[in-house]
Amino acid sequence: MELNDGQEHFIKYKDFLRRYNSIKAALYYLIETLPVRRIYIPYYYCPTTTDAIKCTGIDVLFYHINDDLLPEELPDESGSAVLLVNYFGVRSGELRKLTDNFRNSVVIADNAHSFFSEPVMRDGIYQVYSAKKFFGVPDGAYLVGSSVAPAGETTGYSHNYAGFLLTSYEAGTNAAYSMKKAADKVIADSPGNMSSLALGLLRNVDYGRTFRRREDNFSILHQRVGNYNELSLPDRCAAYLYPFLLAGRGRELKRYLIQNRIYVPTLWSGDDLLKNGNDFELSMSDDAVFLPVDQRYDSDDMNYIAESLISFLRRS
Repeated sequence: MELNDGQEHFIKYKDFLRRYNSIKAALYYLIETLPVRRIYIPYYYCPTTTDAIKCTGIDVLFYHINDDLLPEELPDESGSAVLLVNYFGVRSGELRKLTDNFRNSVVIADNAHSFFSEPVMRDGIYQVYSAKKFFGVPDGAYLVGSSVAPAGETTGYSHNYAGFLLTSYEAGTNAAYSMKKAADKVIADSPGNMSSLALGLLRNVDYGRTFRRREDNFSILHQRVGNYNELSLPDRCAAYLYPFLLAGRGRELKRYLIQNRIYVPTLWSGDDLLKNGNDFELSMSDDAVFLPVDQRYDSDDMNYIAESLISFLRRS
């Protein structure tokens, strides 16, 4: 492989970041080092990440979100940490403003879905980002904050599970699906540092192109189907996915899209959510449909997705 010695997206924060192989690893390390006794996390959240946080031994308390994808109510307490989630990457501005409300609690902003959100560089505020969700890399996550010390970290290795990238490139994502799931399990079972291959690839990404393509794709979908969406979203956003809520019919819509070769994931359905989630959170778990907007796709793909979704709505 010939990889240029380029620059990562977060190069200007190189003295305030650490690199990990996953968001779970980044959060585990951070929480283990924080002087807090408890952490508040949302019910509507990745259940495996919730489990990783519980494994730190810290007291885990839950909070609800409203239909703007923002916290309903959160205390600002000394000895506590608050995990704020930038859902799907569509609430960057609101989350930045929300951090100003906390002067006693430590704030952790989960930007796993919002790689291009600028970090807030203030004491007591930390951000985690997922490279793995946004780019063709075998693993990768960042922890960024003004109090983060870039220790002499060693890179990890991914050659034993990175083959899915080559298979996907030559044979398509469907051919690599089972390999990708197996790689995800390896990473989940072995939290650690970002691999040298991931770091090399991230130094060769065209970040400007990626940002523009995601923002343009999001905008096309929002123009075409935004009037049918029960979520209020920005007109343009370099998001992870385009969230489309169709209460009561989301599962049927997912099946219809998959039949039309439009893959849509399901987020999330952990036990804590299913037992205690409010109506909106449960509706998101059951009926939110997450449409792809990433840089592999162009305007023709977005219009195909939009036409398929509109066809379903007219048919039903």
